[in-house]
Amino acid sequence: MNGRRLIALLGAISVFALLPGCQTDDQSDTAGESSTQTVLDAATQTGTLQVGTPPIDAPPTEISTLAPFPNDTEIPSPNPRVDVTEIDVTDHDGFTRITYRFDGNGSVFWKTEYVSEAIRAGDSTVVDVGSRSILQVDLMGVQSDSSLNSVSHEGENITRIDSAARNSAILQSFVGTVDIRPAYTVSTSDSPSQLMIDIPTADS
Repeated sequence: MNGRRLIALLGAISVFALLPGCQTDDQSDTAGESSTQTVLDAATQTGTLQVGTPPIDAPPTEISTLAPFPNDTEIPSPNPRVDVTEIDVTDHDGFTRITYRFDGNGSVFWKTEYVSEAIRAGDSTVVDVGSRSILQVDLMGVQSDSSLNSVSHEGENITRIDSAARNSAILQSFVGTVDIRPAYTVSTSDSPSQLMIDIPTADS
């Protein structure tokens, strides 16, 4: 089941380009942020973020649909890979922000979707995030230090985040939400390079 979920991610990014999205009031407290806001309504969304300077001979950002891979098979990804340096959770007035920070040069492909179970791809580990809904975040074309793997974070509007590397190319996170499938917001920033997911305050 999880293998299919990751393969679906690869198929979805076959025509990836950064989604233009709808402009909203910027809720960021980050100085110098230049971002594209994408307003989501509890739906599956995908996009791409260019980190650093692409190499002169960089291949196109499109990735062809790939045949299914066994769970123990490495999945090809764009080169060079980007480092995920930090996963940060901060509470703000009316929302909790999850921030993925990147370093290096390359393209990060991302996908967010609500899932019924938090099952890690690869080893099929079921993760208990103790929530009413589960938002799955997949980052492709990245590598992360082992210190980020299986690190849990909590915020006012989320119960827990559990992150783990799928392999050397994919980082997968499960975000447990206090509310039932809240409409969340995704924004990206070029300087600094980061992806932010805002979870609104749960209805009382």
